[in-house]
Amino acid sequence: MAAVDAADARGRHAEDQPVVSLLTSAVTIAEFQLRRMLTRSRLAVAAIGILFPAAVVAAVGRTAGFPIERDLAALLIYALVPEAVCVLALLVTMCPVVADELERGTWIHVAVRPNGRRAMILGTFAAAVIWTVSVGTLALIPAVLVSGTEEPMRVFSVMLGLIVLSAAGRGALFALPAVIVPKRAMVASVGLALVVEYLAGLLPAVINQATVSLRLRSLLVEGMGWRRRLPAEVQLLIDTQPPSVQVLAVLVLVTLLLGLAVVIAERRQFPPSEEI
Repeated sequence: MAAVDAADARGRHAEDQPVVSLLTSAVTIAEFQLRRMLTRSRLAVAAIGILFPAAVVAAVGRTAGFPIERDLAALLIYALVPEAVCVLALLVTMCPVVADELERGTWIHVAVRPNGRRAMILGTFAAAVIWTVSVGTLALIPAVLVSGTEEPMRVFSVMLGLIVLSAAGRGALFALPAVIVPKRAMVASVGLALVVEYLAGLLPAVINQATVSLRLRSLLVEGMGWRRRLPAEVQLLIDTQPPSVQVLAVLVLVTLLLGLAVVIAERRQFPPSEEI
């Protein structure tokens, strides 16, 4: 509620410019949400997420020997950071967007503000992406250093790009359960990730074209130069289009998913938290 009040005050001068007013409100809410994340409990969870990939890489290195071979290190870090750490960070930041307002009893206040619902979704999405990219990057650095792999800068640059795309794509995906089933958004998001991203995304069919995981895998293969060395059966799990197409596909998915989430939030009427 405080965020929406601040956004309303800052955007009052732009009432005749709806787009400017929406952006101003979304930025204010993003700032408010980021400040809310800077609590001891959130920072403690983030610290665990940052240290966990490096610990796993160190354990693998003790078994397989240091330095870890580049391809193995890249696969391991990809699974741990752009996939695991980013998804977990998004689950605790993007999913409660509506549920938080319902629990605090501020949903009605948000709903009656001009652009209130849209700004809430977009601002929280921006905050979740910023938080996730920050945590993912901080987790990536020690993981790459501990691996001792050759071409560390190449591994780092490829993974950094995947972290950004993973945060944006999965953040937009998790916005849907947040506005459809707000009180069970985290459970629904986990199910959505498992079914859509990790099951449908591995099917060599048309449906996997609408998944972020396909785009990330394809960019990983291209960035690490693995395409020519992959067996024919594994090539079915990636897209052969150039990296620019993969990035554009993620941006299109983000736009469509966020747009759908905003439409649902605008049309739905959420009851008070005690009635859910």
